[in-house]
Formats: sequence, C-alpha cells, structure tokens
Amino acid sequence: MGKVEPISTQHRFSEENVRAGARNLLINGAGVTTGTEVLILNQPGLVEPAVADIIEEEARALGATVYVMWAGSVKGPEELPGPAMAAMQNCEVTIFNHMLAGLLRLIPFDGTGLKLLNFCTTWDTLGSEFARVHYRVMMEVMQYFGPKLAAESSYRITCPLGTDYYGDMETPPATAKKKGDTGDGFSLRTFPISVSPPVMSMKANGKLAIRWLTPAGIHEFDEPGISLPSPVLATIKDGRMVDFDGADDAVAELRRFLEKIGDLTDKDGYIINSWHAGTNPRCFAHVTPEENLDAWMYMIHGNPRIVHLHTVGTAPPGEMSIPIVDPTIRYGDKTFWNAGKLVILDDPEVRELVAKYQDPDEALFVDDNIGV
Repeated sequence: MGKVEPISTQHRFSEENVRAGARNLLINGAGVTTGTEVLILNQPGLVEPAVADIIEEEARALGATVYVMWAGSVKGPEELPGPAMAAMQNCEVTIFNHMLAGLLRLIPFDGTGLKLLNFCTTWDTLGSEFARVHYRVMMEVMQYFGPKLAAESSYRITCPLGTDYYGDMETPPATAKKKGDTGDGFSLRTFPISVSPPVMSMKANGKLAIRWLTPAGIHEFDEPGISLPSPVLATIKDGRMVDFDGADDAVAELRRFLEKIGDLTDKDGYIINSWHAGTNPRCFAHVTPEENLDAWMYMIHGNPRIVHLHTVGTAPPGEMSIPIVDPTIRYGDKTFWNAGKLVILDDPEVRELVAKYQDPDEALFVDDNIGV
C-alpha cells in the first residue's frame, strides 16, 4: 500500500494513537503474532486509506504474513464476492474494514479462521480511547454480564419519549461455546466489543418511540434510512407494529418507508424480530445523524445510551434498525440500563476484572457523546 500521509491539523488524535489502536485490534482482538496469515479486506469509502495502511504496517511489524484486498460494496447476501470469500476461508485471521462483515455476523460461513469486524475505520475512531481500551476489557465485562441477562425470564424497555416495550425471553437453541467466546452472541468478533447478546422479540408488545430507521447492513438501498420529522409512537402487538400515534406527516413517512423496504425485500416491513443494547461506555459519535445517518448508527449503536431494534422481516437482524435513546432496560425485576447508563459497570466485581488490563476509571469512562 501507499505511504501514510502526514497527520493534518483537523485530526483529534496523533499517528501514535492510531497505531496503538491498530495494535490493540491486531494483538488483543485478533491474536496476531509472528507467522500469522492475515487477510485485510478493505472497502473504498468506508475505511480511510491511511488507516488501512497503518493496520497493514502494524500487522507486518508483528511478523504476520499479510494479504490485502480492496473490494467494492456488496448489495446483499445474494452477491457475495467469490474471491474475497475464498481468500478468507484459507486465512488464519481476516480483518474486515468492509461492510461484507455485516452480512456474515449472524449467519454461518465457511472457513475456520478468526474473523474480526473493525468498526474503527477512520483516523479519529481508530486513534480514539474507544479503540485503545484493551480489547479484553469488554470481553471480560460481557462474559460477566451475559449469564446474568440469560438467567432472567422477561424484559422491559422504556425511554423518555414514551417507549414501553416488553416481552418474555425466548430460550435460544443450545450451542457449544467456542474458545475465546466474547459473550456477545455473534459468530464473528467485533472490534471493539460493544453490544449485548440479541434478544428475540417476535412475541413482544407495548409502545415504541421511533425517530429514525437505519440500515442493518444486509442489503444496500437507494434510500438507506430516514429521519422522521417528529417522533412516532408505534403500538406493538405480538412482535408487529399495528398502529401509530404522531403527526400525520411523520406517520405517513414511517409507513411509506417500512412498506417500501418490505416490498423491495419481499418481507413484512412492520415486524420487529429482535433487539440488543449498547454496552461500551467509550463508544462515541464521530458524526451526527444529520451528517450521515448510516455512519452515525454504524458507530454509535455500541454506546449504552442506545438500544436498537431490528425490523423488516422475521429473521434477525432484519433490514432496518430502530435506535432508541437513553433506555431504561429491566430484565426480570433487575435494572441493567438506567436512563442510558449501564449500571453493572459500577459493580466491584466488574472493576476488579477490568483492573487486570487497565485502570477501570480510564477503561470504563462514560462518553455521553452520541451526536444527538
């Protein structure tokens, strides 16, 4: 790849910070060491070339055998790129700076090597504290946290705009735990780890306050998402939106878009199939929804101030996501998120686990910047 360009004054973080983030990704996230075969798959327009170069350079500095591919965007699972799919089957580690990973997160795929989706594809995200907190910090948190969620039989989500969404926990099929399981329920690692395990919600009921619809990364659409002119309160019955309260123009826009995406994919646009919440207190907004709705959600869904619900179709994750701001989430009679704060992070046991890798005050610092 080409030479890394000098840092510009508009960057918040130094090249040293960015390289530290890259090493955290490679060493602590992907386990790269001398002799590891690494494929780095880059998507033009998603990963900044200087960031892609630094990740490649740091992998080579670790003694890895590095292969780099650049591939355009993928419109959906029907058009998986053959050369990239073949390459990742035979590599020990694949680093995705590419939205293809979104198609592979919740479905089986070939190849036994470790696959890691990198959310930090810009200079100021890979250089940020979000990317530089030791990778195993959130792995420890999720391995502590996940069983506590799984032990409960019901959930309830509320928010300041009127959300009151509830249901019983569905028992997932038993699966063998894999070595190095991160505790977030996915078949592919993410960097950083930043969401709770998904919860099926096909039998959920209640009210849901909707401000945005954002793409889930399964298909590309000419209209990737929408911001409503004002919030709409949807009535949910048995996992489906059945009625809406709000300004006429906002309700009409919501219905139009759900039906459009449903028609394009031959799916029920009013289904909400599952949900999960952000868990990483260092996650932050690098853009606002007004600047780039897709890029905003791609990053910010990992902040505890956001819970997002998967809609359009019965199979998770669906075609669209509905972000809810500052949720209070109860599992059973226990509050785990309180007005957007993940309260479990204050547990002495969590802080003791985190302290093995980093100062808990630094690693678990709460970044309230979600761009809204």
